[in-house]
Amino acid sequence: MWMTSACMLNLNIFDKMSTDVLSYKNALELNSEIQLITKYKSSRCEDYKKAIVLIFKERGYTRLEIGQLLEC
Repeated sequence: MWMTSACMLNLNIFDKMSTDVLSYKNALELNSEIQLITKYKSSRCEDYKKAIVLIFKERGYTRLEIGQLLEC
């Protein structure tokens, strides 16, 4: 029973991330940090911004570091 609830939790995490965010993330992954910061600050699209934050998280940045890099 525990295994089922753990799997359900993982599925819920993936459901919350839209396909647009994943598409943007795939398109942006090879950008440098400076390019990502510039694109984040100039974008008005929330999914685009979420994709950039996700890239920084995957690169090992903490929430604090991401916040400092992306503050407008």
